[in-house]
Amino acid sequence: MTSNYESSPRPRAPASWYRRFPPRTVLLALGLLAVCDLGFYLAVVRPAAEDEQDRIARNAEMVNRVHETRRSIESVLEASDRIDTADSEGSELVQEIALARRSAFSALLTELGAASAEAGIEIRETSYAVQPIEGSENYGILAVNANFRGRYENLVQLLFRLDGSDLFFIIGSLGVTPRDEGNSSELQINMRFDTFVRGL
Repeated sequence: MTSNYESSPRPRAPASWYRRFPPRTVLLALGLLAVCDLGFYLAVVRPAAEDEQDRIARNAEMVNRVHETRRSIESVLEASDRIDTADSEGSELVQEIALARRSAFSALLTELGAASAEAGIEIRETSYAVQPIEGSENYGILAVNANFRGRYENLVQLLFRLDGSDLFFIIGSLGVTPRDEGNSSELQINMRFDTFVRGL
């Protein structure tokens, strides 16, 4: 008696699929598949990669622009703060050194008289005018013209005395001419003094 197992036929291994087609057909199909893969890469994958690189580059450029803009804004804000600080300090300085308009001329004339007496120089005619400062409603400039008569060494002493004055003023101009008559060493001196005044 024989077993069913021994009498059953042995299964055959299925033939490979490529053996059903001629080798030339298989190579042609593989070549077409490679061409399709290359075309897909060139048409889809590569442009997508380039677009991604372009996007990354654009993003980096935008980030740089944002940083540059931020730095520019910070510089402008710092400059604005410095301007505000300088304006505030300048206003405080002008308030400190400016003389009241009603008493400015007499105060400056008193100072010139005392300096002239110490320098041994004669003060002659004086005149003054108040000029407004553009952009300021409360402050102006008092311009005083004064004529003196004396020698060169007296003029040097006068300038030295005025340089140490407690009043703030600027010598706007200085003119010296020798006198024609009398003592030739005596000089005719004209000076202009400018100082800030408040309370226009």
